[in-house]
Amino acid sequence: MKKSFIRKTTFITVLSACLLLMLTACGAENNSPAGAVPGWTPIPGSPSGPAGTQSSQAAPAGETQTGTAQAGAADTGSSPSSAAGPKRADGERFETAIILEGMEETVRYEHIRNDALGFEMDYDYESFVRQTETECERFISVYDDPADPQYCLEVTRSPEDAETAAASVSKVLSEDYEINREDYPLDHAGTCIRIDASAEKGGLVMPEILRMVYIIPAEDGSIIASTHCAIEGSEGFGRRFSYIVKTIEVIDKDAGQQLTDEQAVNAVRNYCLSANPDLKDIAEAGEYPVYWEISSSDDKEIVVVFRSYTGSLNYYYIDRTSGDTYVTEFVPGITAEEEKTDESFNVKDYQ
Repeated sequence: MKKSFIRKTTFITVLSACLLLMLTACGAENNSPAGAVPGWTPIPGSPSGPAGTQSSQAAPAGETQTGTAQAGAADTGSSPSSAAGPKRADGERFETAIILEGMEETVRYEHIRNDALGFEMDYDYESFVRQTETECERFISVYDDPADPQYCLEVTRSPEDAETAAASVSKVLSEDYEINREDYPLDHAGTCIRIDASAEKGGLVMPEILRMVYIIPAEDGSIIASTHCAIEGSEGFGRRFSYIVKTIEVIDKDAGQQLTDEQAVNAVRNYCLSANPDLKDIAEAGEYPVYWEISSSDDKEIVVVFRSYTGSLNYYYIDRTSGDTYVTEFVPGITAEEEKTDESFNVKDYQ
C-alpha cells in the first residue's frame, strides 16, 4: 500500500511538471499576447516613437522566438564580431554560433555602419527588421507590429557625455522602475554604463516591459542603445540584444560622409581666408580677379582651384570621403606645370 502511494505521488508530480512545461512553452511562443502592453516610452536622446521611415525586411528565421521570463537576462559571452580579423564592410553578412537558453544556435548577422550617428555593429537580420531614421537605428522583432513593438533595440546619439546622459536616462526610468546601474564591458567600445530596469517601482512585482539601456562614451557625446522586452520573451530576446550591443563600435560620425562640391569650395575658401584674412576685402573690391571654383569632380575626388590676386593658381585635391587635401601651385608664365606644395590639411576642419 505504501509503495503504491509513493508510485502514484511520483506519477502526479511528473505529470504536473510536464503540464507546466507545456503551458510555459505555449505562453512563450506567443510573443504578442492579448491584453494591454505599456506603450513605447522614449528615453532622453531618443526620437518620439518606434515607427521608422525606412526598413529592411529579412525573411523570418522560420521558428517562433521563445524564452522564459527572467530579469537581467542579457549577460552573455563574446559578441559575434569579437574575434580578431579583418574589419567587416558595411552590408557584409556572415553567420556564427551563439549560446541561447543554454544551447548553441547558428545565427546570421549583417554588419552595418551609420556614419551620421557614428557607430557600426552587427545585427541578427533573420530575427529583426531594421528601421533607419536620421536620428536613430531600430531593430524590431520580425513577429512584432512595428507600430507597437514589444521587442525592440533602438540606437541613438546624444550630445551629452556618458555620465550626464546616464543621469538623464536614470531619472526617466526611475519613475516606473527600480533601476540598477553598473559598468559593462563591450568588445569594441570599452566600458559603457548599463542601466537595468527590470523591477517595477517598489520592487513588489515584475513589470510587463523590461528595459536595458547602454550608454557608450563617444568623442562629442554618447551612443545610447536601449532595449525594450516583454517579460515573457525577455530571456531569449534579452540575450539576442546583448550579443548585438556587444558588437557596437564608436566611429568618427563624419568620417564616411561624402563632401558635396559646394561644401568643398566653401571649405577651401574658409581655409584660404583663415590664412590670409585680407583676401575677403581684396576679392570683394574686384580690382583683381580672385575666385574659388570646381576644376574637376568625380565620385572619389574634388579639385578646387583658387585664383589668387597675384595670378597664381592653387589646386586643392580633396578626397571626397575623408576630406584629406593636398595642394599644387601653377604660376602661368613662370612654372611649366603644377607643382606640389608642402600644404596638406583636412577640409572638414574648415566647413
